[in-house]
Amino acid sequence: MNILVTLNKNYLPYLISMLKSLVDNNNDYFDIYIFSNDINYKDIDIYHISNKLKYFIIKIPQEEFKDAPISKRYPKEMYYRILASFYLPSSLDRILYLDPDIIVKGNISKLYHLNFKNNYFAGATNIKNFLKRVNQIKNGTSKDAEYINTGVLLMNLDALRKYQSKEEVFNFINQKKYLLTLPDQDVIQGLYGEKIILLDRYIYNLSDRTITLHNLTCIDEKDKIDLKWVKKNTKIIHYIGKNKPWKENYKGILKVYYDKYKVR
Repeated sequence: MNILVTLNKNYLPYLISMLKSLVDNNNDYFDIYIFSNDINYKDIDIYHISNKLKYFIIKIPQEEFKDAPISKRYPKEMYYRILASFYLPSSLDRILYLDPDIIVKGNISKLYHLNFKNNYFAGATNIKNFLKRVNQIKNGTSKDAEYINTGVLLMNLDALRKYQSKEEVFNFINQKKYLLTLPDQDVIQGLYGEKIILLDRYIYNLSDRTITLHNLTCIDEKDKIDLKWVKKNTKIIHYIGKNKPWKENYKGILKVYYDKYKVR
């Protein structure tokens, strides 16, 4: 399997935790493509995670995103995945992007080999229809355009190489830069929202926020999500937003999975 990550050195310990969980719960060998400008092979090798992982560090030209909106929470590295097809080897037909703040707690082979059916991306949404429509209006799309969380993103590289251009991405960013709230997600909806397969967020992108919102709407106690349900059903846990399990003010039930793989 081909796995893509984009990060700076600050997130390296969490990447290591994610990779440890990946190999622990899957029998495959993985080619890990790392888009980063401040991480080198020595930084990775000292952890000796598994011989099932092979690393490829790719430096991205800094000037390409010099005018893109960035912040401490949303660094320029988040844009790299949007144009991944331009920087990855042409021999790759697909790749699964994973945020470093993820734990892979189950087998992801079914996800990885999903039939794209001419779509460009597969991902899960974590917003309701009202916010989906707000984003459609903001990003100038049709009512068929999906808005997804890009932390787990299966990418159809063959299709993207054929139909995507850097110019359209940079033009969209420049035109909408003052409206972009979650910039990479806004760009993907704005340009490719009708070419997205929706994944089940409870299976492939579960967060404590999703659990909280789900349980608040449950009338019957047996329909609520707890750790027993997560253990049985969920494949990928995502610690989205500011609520991180390595912080003292973390709130939620999913920290137990991070603790199992955290760098000590």
